[in-house]
Amino acid sequence: MPVGGPMNNPKPAASAPMNSTLAALILATFLGGLVAGVTIYAVTDKGAEANPYASLPRAAEPAVTADVARALATDDAKGLSNQLDMEVLQQLQTAIEPLTDIRSMKFVGAVEKNGRTLAAYVAGGRTSDGTDVLVGFVLKVTGDQIVGVN
Repeated sequence: MPVGGPMNNPKPAASAPMNSTLAALILATFLGGLVAGVTIYAVTDKGAEANPYASLPRAAEPAVTADVARALATDDAKGLSNQLDMEVLQQLQTAIEPLTDIRSMKFVGAVEKNGRTLAAYVAGGRTSDGTDVLVGFVLKVTGDQIVGVN
């Protein structure tokens, strides 16, 4: 057997020219799979699920909670004691507990149902060690009276 014959020097597979028919078949398979996948997804996708929780109607900021927020922002202890009973004052203190110096007060929103209103606020200020923090709390209102704080 001669040295360097066809058995000793086979042509590498990578350098063999690709048949144009084979290339077209591979490209068509890829594109067909892509189109089929998009089509199947579009047909079977149900979209975003509806929220299972009923939303409450939004309400305007109650005047009584606005007065409390103003008293907190201006550090008016006498005004707070005139507007809230001792139990609600203690709940409010617990709700804003890390804050020792309130510098800002923002009404976030309110919802109302069956004569009860929840008014949400965010208080910004400093703790006793000087760290700036934000604290959120909710005032519960029935009629024109604040009956609780979360």
